[in-house]
Amino acid sequence: MITHSVSQNECTSEFAGRPARDLQLYAAVCLEVYCKWKGFSHPSIDQLIKHLNDYPLNNELPAWERRGASLPLNGRGDEIPHDLVVLISPKSIDEFSAVVESVVEVGLVDMHGAATDLPFIFLNKVISILRCNNIDLPPSVGD
Repeated sequence: MITHSVSQNECTSEFAGRPARDLQLYAAVCLEVYCKWKGFSHPSIDQLIKHLNDYPLNNELPAWERRGASLPLNGRGDEIPHDLVVLISPKSIDEFSAVVESVVEVGLVDMHGAATDLPFIFLNKVISILRCNNIDLPPSVGD
């Protein structure tokens, strides 16, 4: 399991008061930047990023969530498609999984309940992994 220490306040102040959609869109950009930097290219990654970028308004969230669950790469603990796994070195697969799962959780974790700090915690994990790899963070949504 990959663990990266990061202060919860690292992105909380920048994204405080932003809607969940903004957090999910930023997380999707982080996933895209991470994959490009690592040289990971696969249709299932493209499908997931497109899905995350289509994060809807509140009344459409259940249908969006169902569509995401049916993706080959869905970040919900299901196996990564074999034809993608063979493209990633064994030492990088845990980190890749952590990024994908954290990015997906940013948008899902508070979907059916009260707002918590969990989206920020997952986003901070993604940011920390990018920083550990010396990957420049993308500008925030709306910049």
